[in-house]
Amino acid sequence: MRREVIVEGSTYNAALERGLKALGTEPGKAKVEVIQEGKTMMGIVVKPYKLLLYVEEESQQAEESQGKRPPQSFALEYKEDGVYLTVFIPPSKFTKSDEETIMHHLRRKRIEGLKADAVAQAMYINPGRPVKIAEPQPELPVDEEVFVYISQDGMQATIMLLPPEGGRLLTYQDVVQALKDKGVVYGIDEDAIRQALNSRRYGQEVIVARGQPPQDGEDARLTYHFNPEKKSKPEIREDGTVNYHSLDNIENVAKGQVLVTLTPPTPGVDGKTVRGTTVPAKPGKPLALPAGKNVVVSDDGLKLLAAIDGKVEMIGGRVHVYSVHEVKNNVDNSTGNINFVGSVIIHGNVLSGFEVRAGGSIEVRGVVEGATLIAEGNVVLRKGLQGMKKGVIRAGGSVTARFIENGNVYAKGDVTAGVIMHSNVVSGQYVRLIGKRALIVGGRVHAVLGISASTIGSPMATATILEVGVSPEIRQEYEELKGELQRLEKEQQKVEQVLAVLSKMESSGRLPPDKLIIKQKALRVRNEYSVKIPTIKARLFELEEAFLRGAQGKVHVKKVVYPGVSITIGQSTLNIKDPIKYVTFLRDEGEIRFVTYEG
Repeated sequence: MRREVIVEGSTYNAALERGLKALGTEPGKAKVEVIQEGKTMMGIVVKPYKLLLYVEEESQQAEESQGKRPPQSFALEYKEDGVYLTVFIPPSKFTKSDEETIMHHLRRKRIEGLKADAVAQAMYINPGRPVKIAEPQPELPVDEEVFVYISQDGMQATIMLLPPEGGRLLTYQDVVQALKDKGVVYGIDEDAIRQALNSRRYGQEVIVARGQPPQDGEDARLTYHFNPEKKSKPEIREDGTVNYHSLDNIENVAKGQVLVTLTPPTPGVDGKTVRGTTVPAKPGKPLALPAGKNVVVSDDGLKLLAAIDGKVEMIGGRVHVYSVHEVKNNVDNSTGNINFVGSVIIHGNVLSGFEVRAGGSIEVRGVVEGATLIAEGNVVLRKGLQGMKKGVIRAGGSVTARFIENGNVYAKGDVTAGVIMHSNVVSGQYVRLIGKRALIVGGRVHAVLGISASTIGSPMATATILEVGVSPEIRQEYEELKGELQRLEKEQQKVEQVLAVLSKMESSGRLPPDKLIIKQKALRVRNEYSVKIPTIKARLFELEEAFLRGAQGKVHVKKVVYPGVSITIGQSTLNIKDPIKYVTFLRDEGEIRFVTYEG
């Protein structure tokens, strides 16, 4: 760090002495450059000496030096012919802060008849040269001063001492009173005040009071005692083949087992500024236990328990427990169609023309022919779907199959398969082809978030349509849910109005039997809506997120995509004319372009 001053003197030594004093250093420690040679004529100074003095210091040494004896940036002299001001800061380094410091000192000195133009001349025109700024007058003593500064957030108060000039020193009580005058009443550090008065490092801010910041409350949190992210995910062997027998997709629970624990939010602790103003803490955000089907809430409201033995699943943001229905053989004439509230496991095939419905998940360990499978949860086909152009699978979760051929598959979650051939597949998230072949050929495959495969299309230019983004089916679901939510919220408002009227009547006396029946019915509807409305809102939020992410979806091709394939992302479409290998397709500025494989 370099400190420098420009000074004038009638002789070289006079100018040098003034410069050393301004820098607060000793002879030999400052470097000197002569800016102007002095000149005398018959003992009269015609031209004064003008010198530039500077010292080079390490930053730490500079700080220590300034702490003990700050360099003199200006000097005030009371002479017989007037009061003179000399500014030692070169014009190129003179700042607004320097001007404020000098002007404050002049006000402290209470100089009468101060000439503003002369002060400006000393600061900006004649640095290093004494300039007369007032007529002769006695120098008045200046008491030691203290300034109090309060931070913008009110959490800190600092003081800065200014040195006396012939006046009295501040006492501890003076500083405390100055703090009180500024409204500082909390968090005062008495030791810091005494230390500041003992060290008296003028011009430096010292922290003497600290507020107490508010401690915001902790949000409520849910602890799951099962894996809520569990999905049907087949094992991929080292040789690239897929083991559809090892899915680990069922988590069984017993009646009374704790599924979720709720830790309530905390209110937080209010803070206080140095002025004693209370700063309110933000309370933690509450959460509700995600109660679904076949679960109960504990008496203290902090635990979610299984109401039956069965399989626990997280669907639509809520925890459900489903009992599992097993079919040991085929779904055929011996079983008829199946409609079950829980999950279904079928050890054989599902023959053409039959229907299986499940409130949970469906697992088929044989082949699904031209049948219909509808599940609120996941669908797992250990072998696959031979749909015969009429097979349909609908899942509220994901669909996993070894192959999908000549079928129709609709899933709100992922669709994962080894081969998809001549089928109509719609996924609310990703379509992923895995295993050695990982092939899509023929038909239409639509995914909201993205598609990945090794091979798409065929050397015979088989027409194959790939779409990424929001499907018409999903947009229709979104609009239907919005309408349903509006209807339920209006109904909920009516129920609350009815309950308010009945409550007012009840406060005046017992309700008649007919009004009591109405109240009980209204309470049941309120409880029903308290579950339905948050569920719909959660699904709408998921769909809105899907709309945003769909425009950023990609198609990943690990091996090759053939001519005859049409790729649509958002509103843009690209028809493949030539084989392209190891590529990722994405939408950029309204067009589809391809880059090196990113999958």
